[in-house]
Amino acid sequence: MMRVPESPAGIEVAWSPAAVSDAAVLSSLFNAIAEAEDTPERIGPETMAHELESAYTPLEERTVLARVGGEVAGYGTIYHRGGETEEVRAYIAVHVATGRRGLGLEDCITDWAIAGATDVVAESEAAKRYVCGWLYKKQEDAARRLAGRGFEAVRHWWEMERILDADIWPAASLPFDVVPWSDRHSDPTRLVHNAAFADHWGSTPMEESDWQKRMLASPGFRQDLSFIAVAGDEIIGYSYNEVYEEDWESAGRSEGWIGALGVLREWRKQGIATALLTTSLNAMRSAGLDAAMIGVDSSSPSGAQHLYKAVGFTTKTTGTTWQLAL
Repeated sequence: MMRVPESPAGIEVAWSPAAVSDAAVLSSLFNAIAEAEDTPERIGPETMAHELESAYTPLEERTVLARVGGEVAGYGTIYHRGGETEEVRAYIAVHVATGRRGLGLEDCITDWAIAGATDVVAESEAAKRYVCGWLYKKQEDAARRLAGRGFEAVRHWWEMERILDADIWPAASLPFDVVPWSDRHSDPTRLVHNAAFADHWGSTPMEESDWQKRMLASPGFRQDLSFIAVAGDEIIGYSYNEVYEEDWESAGRSEGWIGALGVLREWRKQGIATALLTTSLNAMRSAGLDAAMIGVDSSSPSGAQHLYKAVGFTTKTTGTTWQLAL
């Protein structure tokens, strides 16, 4: 059953959950807000539809639209992947059209999202429960709104770029192979992903259905640009890579994303991540892309941030995870 936000005083708001059919409208709204706030991410209608179908279900519980005068003026989402660990987190996001700000919609949707996310994590048996929000550094108003509700900045992230102006040096001869990603690798790679990220902040294991919906069915996933590291018959690492053409206009160039790069802990420090990364970068360059992007935890336990710097990545933008302990 949908939890209906309180409406701001003095304006009439029609509240409803989002539907997949709203994807084009929400894409346009998201991109207009990003343009006004000068943040880099853009979301096309296909990607938005995928998010609605895979990330925010059930939509009647984890999304809300605010219509003012018949037009969508804002929306909120709640994301919780599931997977039991000692800590459980639900993530909220609030988007209000710049021309509708100052009416109180931001506060109403934020309070709705926090209450809904609290309900989601309350269903877990985890010892520690949190509501989180991820914001770019430039989103200062949203940061103040969360801080005013007891959220704290707990993790800092870098979005790093590597201009693909020359081939990356080849990896030296090593006791493993890097091979193209094929369908037969997909589910075994999920298990490697879960193991590789088990020691990372906020990570939860992905079930087969979630892996299929969120990762393999993503419109951005480029299997032809993704790679697997194998030692004999064992998968020991992977590079899952993406392309989102909707970002290119605002970026002023074509970009690919290193969406996820993981190596089993017992195989770290042996050049596997470097080999996967350089193979991916060379493949992106061969495909005609101008740059590669990657998001990294500035405090990653694997030291990934140092690897990326070593192969020429530099920080382009930064963001922060804000967290409310329940």
